[in-house]
Amino acid sequence: MQRSFFFIIIALLCPSISLGDYLTGAEQLKSAGAEFSWRDVESRSVKILLEYQNGEAKQRIHIGSGFLISRDGLFITAYHVMKYCLEARASRFAAHSDCSESRPRMRYLAQNGASEYEIEVLSHLNEADSTHGKSSHSPDEIIKQRDFVIARLKAGPPTGFPYWKLKDFAQGKIDLGQPRADFELQPLFPPQKVFIAGYPQQGQFHISHGFLNLRDDKHRGYFSADYELYSPAYLRNAGIALDTKWGMRVENHMSGGVVLDARGAPVGIVVNGSDNIAGVLSIENILENFFSRRGHANAKPAIFLTPNRTPLYLKTTPN
Repeated sequence: MQRSFFFIIIALLCPSISLGDYLTGAEQLKSAGAEFSWRDVESRSVKILLEYQNGEAKQRIHIGSGFLISRDGLFITAYHVMKYCLEARASRFAAHSDCSESRPRMRYLAQNGASEYEIEVLSHLNEADSTHGKSSHSPDEIIKQRDFVIARLKAGPPTGFPYWKLKDFAQGKIDLGQPRADFELQPLFPPQKVFIAGYPQQGQFHISHGFLNLRDDKHRGYFSADYELYSPAYLRNAGIALDTKWGMRVENHMSGGVVLDARGAPVGIVVNGSDNIAGVLSIENILENFFSRRGHANAKPAIFLTPNRTPLYLKTTPN
């Protein structure tokens, strides 16, 4: 079933309001079809905080979410979550940036479980490539931005973190030479059940669930949108309830959170939500931009992809 780019964009910008509730615990997560545990996803997530001096007092605000991808604390979050640290910097592939040093009156922290860590950003693009200097985007703009960074929790060598293992993928589907190429949104067949984890405004850990039902034909990302794309006959054949509510609840500060399939494999990173539309950048988009399968002499792999432990190295220069 094909839909024109214009038709779907108009529909995305005018959604009906039909928000689902967050999952609140392990039993609900299991009932929703997840094959991973609440503890799995919470232990592999981070809550990002900004501590700043307000007169004589220090204050903290919660600014976003992220998720761990290596035992030594490598994690992914959204560029716009870290923008106050990075907006004045040029693209810095594999060049370390201590956010707390770059803004002396501010201190960036990440909470993982009961522990707190300072943050070291390892790779990011410039502001124009990441967010185009905007705080909000239309659906077509979201997919054309590369709103993500690679960072690390600053912890001692004995520390080992639980983390999400990333699946191997086919290279070259994402054209890094044309990151802002026009595209057509297409219905996703079949729609993919996903879970989005993060820390919304209240600062408590929550998991949203639903279906991704639209994709960028250039593989850069997906949407979960309150838009009925499938016929009743198709849903019946796919084993999906006819009264399924399309779209997902995503609030501020869940940005940077992981998007998981039902088996617990990361599908992408959530970077946008309005009403019950969730914008997701694909995990392949992040890996293609910041990692290479070839490292320079004596380079240490940053992560290993499953199932064959394919090594990936942080790029030192952009493509």
